[in-house]
Amino acid sequence: MAETKNVSYDSIMRDLQARKFAKVYYLCGDESYYIDKISDYIAEHVLQSEERDFNQTVLFGSDVTASQVVDAARRYPMMSEHQVVIVKEAQNIKNTDALEKYMKQPLQSTVLVMCHKNGKIDGRKRD
Repeated sequence: MAETKNVSYDSIMRDLQARKFAKVYYLCGDESYYIDKISDYIAEHVLQSEERDFNQTVLFGSDVTASQVVDAARRYPMMSEHQVVIVKEAQNIKNTDALEKYMKQPLQSTVLVMCHKNGKIDGRKRD
């Protein structure tokens, strides 16, 4: 099962600046400023500018299903070490079963960033 831990903004930023990327970032809480800062840093620094066209995808939770997010996350990067998938407004994704399965075995080359603003994850649903 994927490792879950609560970490601070500073520790996440230290790891990102050291180029130690987690496979999944599920950013949530009432303070959207930090969620935006982390997701913007990932969008600007994980990939080189010439790699972003093919290897960076930004999705919006109200426009996609969990299966579409997983499909994007399961692609392999093209001429790059990583691919980045950022899901903004992740709180709007319905029926997250496919995402839960993906998070148990995420792809090594993908950095998946889920931006869940204005609240906490519903902890009642879990395998």
